[in-house]
Amino acid sequence: MSACKRLFLIGDPVGHSLSPAMHNAALRACGLLWQYELLETPRARLAQVVQRLRADDCVGANVTIPHKQAIIEYLDEVTPLAQRIGAVNTILRRDGKLIGENTDVYGITQTLREANVALRGARVVVLGAGGAARATVFALAAEGASSIGIINRTEERAHALADALRQHHPHLHVTVNQNDALASAHLIINATSVGMMPRSDESPLPAEVRLARNVVVFDLVYRPRLTRLLREAARAGARTLDGLGMLVHQGAAAFTLWTGRVAPVAVMFAAAQQALEEEQ
Repeated sequence: MSACKRLFLIGDPVGHSLSPAMHNAALRACGLLWQYELLETPRARLAQVVQRLRADDCVGANVTIPHKQAIIEYLDEVTPLAQRIGAVNTILRRDGKLIGENTDVYGITQTLREANVALRGARVVVLGAGGAARATVFALAAEGASSIGIINRTEERAHALADALRQHHPHLHVTVNQNDALASAHLIINATSVGMMPRSDESPLPAEVRLARNVVVFDLVYRPRLTRLLREAARAGARTLDGLGMLVHQGAAAFTLWTGRVAPVAVMFAAAQQALEEEQ
């Protein structure tokens, strides 16, 4: 019998992740005797953990908070998409090389597509300026958003992301830390970890913000599935989307890259949903 192949999730923290439940269910459904495992990775150990990915039993990995940008310097290659975004969430081990890719873009656009959220011409505000936010703004720009506002606690990081976005989309209207953009937005996306357990009593929106009733509020946080942001947005009359679809679709795209198989999306969604329900 051949040795078990392994896939990993690199991040800090990772104990909350539904990815093992989701991917191991998909692997079983495809008849693959592989294992998806968590690798808790403090920043000081990132280089050491990346070396683990070079072992013969490793097929690839996912990368989550806070390493989506820092991981790039340790990889052999980065795809043009991931290079443009400046963030990697998926690693493939091919012919002894580690190749960085970004499937978050697909996860975001596919989730919004399935929810029939119109993106062409949309005014969008993205909360955050880290790896998930980078994928989000580039995905929305490619889909034809008319303006993108970036709001982030550290203004320097927000300006850096805005500059990178303008470089590739020079005609796009991009603003930084303009809270008044929230009142006229068609779509607001939380790409921060605020609202994620154990910070589930927090919201990334300033308390004084009043949302338009027709706005769509999309929270990339999936644990808890109903965040404070989404609860308050629903009370204000907004349409809400949680982060579970995003998790599944980015994971499905990664699964196909690793295995060469069509990802069993329904199996992955059911496994993630079941894992959430078992906690309650």
